[in-house]
Amino acid sequence: MSTKKKHSKLPLKPTDKANPGLLDAIFASATEYAIITTAPQGLIVSWNRGAELVFGYRPEEIIGKPLALLFTTEDNANGVPMRELENARDIGRSDDVRWHRRRDGSVFWADGVMTPILNFNGEITGYLKILRDETERRRVETERAQMARIDLLTGVGNRSELEERLSEMSAAALRNGNLLVIHMMDLNNFKQINDRWGHQAGDRLLQRVARAVRDAIRDSDFVARLGGDEFVVLQANVQTPETGASLAIKLIETLSNPIQIDGHEVVIGVSIGISVFPDDASDQDELMRKADLALYKIKRERSHGGYHYYSRQLDAEAHNKAQLIASLKRAVKARAFRLDYQPQVDTLSENIVGVEALLRCQDAALASHPIEEIIALAIDSGQMLELSLWILTEACAQFGKWQAQGLTDFKMCINLCPRELLYAELSDHIERLLRENKLDGENIEIEITENQAVESDGPGSTTLARLRSLGVTIAIDDFGTGYSSLSKLRGLPIDKVKLDRSFLERIPADQDSCAVVSAIITLAHTLRLKIIVEGVESPEQVSFFRREGCEILQGNFFSKPLPAGAMSKLLKLPVQD
Repeated sequence: MSTKKKHSKLPLKPTDKANPGLLDAIFASATEYAIITTAPQGLIVSWNRGAELVFGYRPEEIIGKPLALLFTTEDNANGVPMRELENARDIGRSDDVRWHRRRDGSVFWADGVMTPILNFNGEITGYLKILRDETERRRVETERAQMARIDLLTGVGNRSELEERLSEMSAAALRNGNLLVIHMMDLNNFKQINDRWGHQAGDRLLQRVARAVRDAIRDSDFVARLGGDEFVVLQANVQTPETGASLAIKLIETLSNPIQIDGHEVVIGVSIGISVFPDDASDQDELMRKADLALYKIKRERSHGGYHYYSRQLDAEAHNKAQLIASLKRAVKARAFRLDYQPQVDTLSENIVGVEALLRCQDAALASHPIEEIIALAIDSGQMLELSLWILTEACAQFGKWQAQGLTDFKMCINLCPRELLYAELSDHIERLLRENKLDGENIEIEITENQAVESDGPGSTTLARLRSLGVTIAIDDFGTGYSSLSKLRGLPIDKVKLDRSFLERIPADQDSCAVVSAIITLAHTLRLKIIVEGVESPEQVSFFRREGCEILQGNFFSKPLPAGAMSKLLKLPVQD
């Protein structure tokens, strides 16, 4: 009795006498597929036209030769051809996705299958191997996979590639007993450059930056772009954490050099936050978070750039900030705030011509924090819009009460933060408040910062224009501290500028300070803008700014910020309920 394994399937072979003409036609016409039959021991028996085209062998050159001739040297050494026959014999099928070798020695990627050829008794009389050249498809798939890991604008790695490389490089650092340094990078002043010369110039700048960073690092290091103007460098094979500072300084110096973009000389600079694996964390997300904390620290402290290492103190600060944000959310929800008001007076008559609404926090958990810190926290945590809409509502309601008692010869001045200008319904909200409180647009003055005004392109400029159409006055706060372009300022719908209080510290005692302030005042008047001076503390300052022709003064010399009731008395109005 035969000991060969029996199979229930019918035989399939090109010499089948049932319909030899049909099978021969199929065998000859399948030029995209290599169709090969072998004897049980693996010697090639038949070879179709497709096999000739794929492998380069004519039938007379290959028939009678072992199938192993078509496999790579490495696969032959590993016994792959015989294992393929055994799998087809024992399982009934052997899938084959691997490199194969052509007659000229070149290799190609093939996807094939081998099955046994059975006679009518179910006995194996040979094997059928069908395969197809998949090299081009694999090349396309490989390129697509590579493209999916590359930032298309700059050619460096993207976020997906960064995650994979960070995993590989941290594992290598553990094996070798080395450190891996993560440099989280953010370009300085990129938005101003983008706004001034357009997004195409900004894109070219990012490309130049990416090339400069690649040139500055070693082949063993890695750079990726996270998006926008954020890059990450992974510095491998580091012996001590201090080595990271050397590369950070090199990157800062490299990116501080002027760059030519479309005929313009651009100077940017960079801020870098550094974390170290495994000293700071072993988890990838934690490493990135800690590098980001260090980056935030340097950006907050030094606007011109630099680098900062992560420390436990930063973690404590982040924890404290998270608690403050939670407290702030509760305070905003509970409306645990009030508005105080500080008068603005006419320089010559000293009559009150405006009151500025100033936010004050009444929440116990936030009471020890300056209001400037609370506002900055609200901006960072995305709560400032809700708070600003509340301020607008309260201030307009209070002005409505004052107006109902006959006082109309002053303005209510309200500060807005940058993101509020991007709120599409802001002008509609203000128009509704004017209508509900029976106010005119001329009763309201909106203050925005100088940088905010210069950057208010697109939806922001549309909002300003809409507010102006309602009769609302627009004033620039902190004037003289930004990066203003005269042509940009001249084209903005603004009426007044408020001289930043930092200029008043040495006025009028210091002649140089007086000269600087005089120049700023001349600039504002050249643009036909009225000037408000805040922070006035002394009669000498009043006299100086009166001589300089400033129209409006504000400061503790006249009155500190007051609650609504006390402000009512100052305005010679009854105390409001």
